Amino acid sequence: MLTKSVVLQELSKAKIAHMRWVKRADHLISGLPVDKEFVPLEATTCGFGRWLYGDVGNKLRITDRFQHLIEQIEFHHDNLHDTYSKIYSIYFVMPEKRSILHKIVTFNSKKVSAKEKEEAKKYFEQLKKSSEDLIALLDRFEREIREASSFTELNEVV
Repeated sequence: MLTKSVVLQELSKAKIAHMRWVKRADHLISGLPVDKEFVPLEATTCGFGRWLYGDVGNKLRITDRFQHLIEQIEFHHDNLHDTYSKIYSIYFVMPEKRSILHKIVTFNSKKVSAKEKEEAKKYFEQLKKSSEDLIALLDRFEREIREASSFTELNEVV
Protein backbone atom coordinates (compact mmCIF):
# COMPACT_ATOMS: atom_id res chain seq x y z
CA MET A 1 0.00 0.00 0.00
CA LEU A 2 1.37 3.36 -1.02
CA THR A 3 1.13 5.99 1.64
CA LYS A 4 2.05 9.62 1.40
CA SER A 5 4.98 8.89 3.70
CA VAL A 6 6.29 6.08 1.47
CA VAL A 7 5.96 8.21 -1.68
CA LEU A 8 7.78 11.13 -0.04
CA GLN A 9 10.52 8.84 1.24
CA GLU A 10 11.01 7.24 -2.19
CA LEU A 11 11.00 10.66 -3.86
CA SER A 12 13.68 11.87 -1.46
CA LYS A 13 15.87 8.85 -2.27
CA ALA A 14 15.35 9.42 -6.00
CA LYS A 15 16.31 13.08 -5.68
CA ILE A 16 19.51 12.14 -3.82
CA ALA A 17 20.33 9.54 -6.50
CA HIS A 18 19.90 12.22 -9.16
CA MET A 19 22.19 14.67 -7.37
CA ARG A 20 24.85 11.97 -7.01
CA TRP A 21 24.56 11.18 -10.72
CA VAL A 22 25.13 14.86 -11.59
CA LYS A 23 28.09 15.02 -9.18
CA ARG A 24 29.69 12.02 -10.89
CA ALA A 25 29.24 13.67 -14.27
CA ASP A 26 30.92 16.75 -12.76
CA HIS A 27 33.83 14.58 -11.62
CA LEU A 28 34.26 13.32 -15.17
CA ILE A 29 34.36 16.87 -16.55
CA SER A 30 36.76 17.93 -13.79
CA GLY A 31 39.23 15.19 -14.67
CA LEU A 32 38.63 13.10 -11.58
CA PRO A 33 38.59 9.35 -12.15
CA VAL A 34 35.08 8.08 -12.81
CA ASP A 35 34.06 4.56 -13.70
CA LYS A 36 31.64 4.89 -16.61
CA GLU A 37 29.31 2.45 -14.84
CA PHE A 38 28.70 5.01 -12.09
CA VAL A 39 27.11 7.50 -14.49
CA PRO A 40 24.63 5.39 -16.46
CA LEU A 41 23.79 6.49 -19.98
CA GLU A 42 20.27 5.12 -20.06
CA ALA A 43 17.51 7.14 -18.39
CA THR A 44 15.94 3.94 -17.08
CA THR A 45 19.06 2.57 -15.38
CA CYS A 46 20.21 5.44 -13.17
CA GLY A 47 18.95 5.57 -9.59
CA PHE A 48 16.46 8.31 -10.37
CA GLY A 49 15.25 6.51 -13.50
CA ARG A 50 14.65 3.32 -11.54
CA TRP A 51 12.32 5.34 -9.31
CA LEU A 52 10.66 7.20 -12.18
CA TYR A 53 10.01 4.04 -14.20
CA GLY A 54 9.56 1.74 -11.22
CA ASP A 55 6.48 0.83 -9.23
CA VAL A 56 5.95 4.17 -7.47
CA GLY A 57 6.70 6.33 -10.51
CA ASN A 58 4.44 4.25 -12.74
CA LYS A 59 1.56 4.49 -10.27
CA LEU A 60 2.00 8.26 -10.00
CA ARG A 61 2.23 8.54 -13.80
CA ILE A 62 -1.26 7.17 -14.38
CA THR A 63 -3.06 9.29 -11.81
CA ASP A 64 -4.85 12.38 -13.02
CA ARG A 65 -3.50 14.52 -10.19
CA PHE A 66 0.21 13.83 -10.83
CA GLN A 67 0.40 12.84 -14.49
CA HIS A 68 1.25 16.33 -15.77
CA LEU A 69 4.17 16.72 -13.36
CA ILE A 70 5.52 13.23 -13.98
CA GLU A 71 5.51 13.95 -17.73
CA GLN A 72 7.46 17.19 -17.17
CA ILE A 73 9.89 15.39 -14.86
CA GLU A 74 10.37 12.68 -17.46
CA PHE A 75 11.03 15.27 -20.17
CA HIS A 76 13.78 16.96 -18.13
CA HIS A 77 15.24 13.63 -17.07
CA ASP A 78 15.46 12.49 -20.69
CA ASN A 79 17.14 15.80 -21.61
CA LEU A 80 19.72 15.21 -18.90
CA HIS A 81 20.60 11.81 -20.30
CA ASP A 82 20.67 13.12 -23.88
CA THR A 83 23.12 15.81 -22.83
CA TYR A 84 25.17 13.37 -20.78
CA SER A 85 25.46 11.02 -23.76
CA LYS A 86 27.22 13.89 -25.60
CA ILE A 87 29.66 14.25 -22.70
CA TYR A 88 30.11 10.47 -22.54
CA SER A 89 30.94 10.29 -26.24
CA ILE A 90 33.75 12.80 -25.69
CA TYR A 91 35.38 10.73 -22.94
CA PHE A 92 34.42 7.18 -23.89
CA VAL A 93 33.85 5.07 -26.98
CA MET A 94 30.09 4.62 -27.32
CA PRO A 95 29.10 1.02 -26.46
CA GLU A 96 27.68 0.21 -29.90
CA LYS A 97 30.92 1.36 -31.60
CA ARG A 98 33.26 -0.88 -29.60
CA SER A 99 34.77 -3.92 -31.27
CA ILE A 100 35.21 -7.22 -29.42
CA LEU A 101 38.97 -6.62 -29.26
CA HIS A 102 38.44 -3.10 -27.91
CA LYS A 103 36.13 -4.45 -25.19
CA ILE A 104 38.75 -7.00 -24.12
CA VAL A 105 41.84 -4.79 -24.27
CA THR A 106 40.60 -1.38 -23.08
CA PHE A 107 38.37 0.24 -20.52
CA ASN A 108 36.75 2.15 -23.42
CA SER A 109 38.08 5.56 -22.47
CA LYS A 110 39.85 7.64 -25.07
CA LYS A 111 42.25 10.57 -25.27
CA VAL A 112 40.46 13.89 -24.90
CA SER A 113 41.81 17.10 -26.41
CA ALA A 114 41.62 20.49 -24.72
CA LYS A 115 38.98 21.54 -27.27
CA GLU A 116 36.88 18.46 -26.46
CA LYS A 117 37.19 19.17 -22.74
CA GLU A 118 35.85 22.68 -23.33
CA GLU A 119 32.98 21.25 -25.35
CA ALA A 120 32.22 18.81 -22.53
CA LYS A 121 32.17 21.68 -20.04
CA LYS A 122 29.60 23.49 -22.19
CA TYR A 123 27.46 20.36 -22.29
CA PHE A 124 27.82 20.06 -18.54
CA GLU A 125 26.50 23.61 -18.11
CA GLN A 126 23.41 22.51 -20.08
CA LEU A 127 23.17 19.40 -17.92
CA LYS A 128 23.34 21.50 -14.73
CA LYS A 129 20.56 23.77 -16.02
CA SER A 130 18.37 20.76 -16.82
CA SER A 131 19.17 19.37 -13.38
CA GLU A 132 18.11 22.63 -11.71
CA ASP A 133 14.85 22.55 -13.68
CA LEU A 134 14.32 18.92 -12.66
CA ILE A 135 14.99 19.66 -8.98
CA ALA A 136 12.51 22.58 -9.11
CA LEU A 137 9.88 20.22 -10.55
CA LEU A 138 10.65 17.62 -7.90
CA ASP A 139 10.24 20.25 -5.18
CA ARG A 140 6.90 21.26 -6.70
CA PHE A 141 5.94 17.59 -6.94
CA GLU A 142 6.82 17.06 -3.28
CA ARG A 143 4.61 20.01 -2.31
CA GLU A 144 1.70 18.56 -4.31
CA ILE A 145 2.16 15.18 -2.65
CA ARG A 146 2.15 16.80 0.78
CA GLU A 147 -1.04 18.69 -0.14
CA ALA A 148 -2.81 15.57 -1.40
CA SER A 149 -5.54 14.62 1.04
CA SER A 150 -5.55 10.94 0.15
CA PHE A 151 -3.65 8.34 -1.78
CA THR A 152 -6.67 6.10 -2.33
CA GLU A 153 -6.41 6.61 -6.08
CA LEU A 154 -2.82 5.34 -6.10
CA ASN A 155 -3.65 2.25 -4.09
CA GLU A 156 -6.42 1.26 -6.46
CA VAL A 157 -3.87 1.08 -9.28
CA VAL A 158 -2.25 -2.34 -9.15
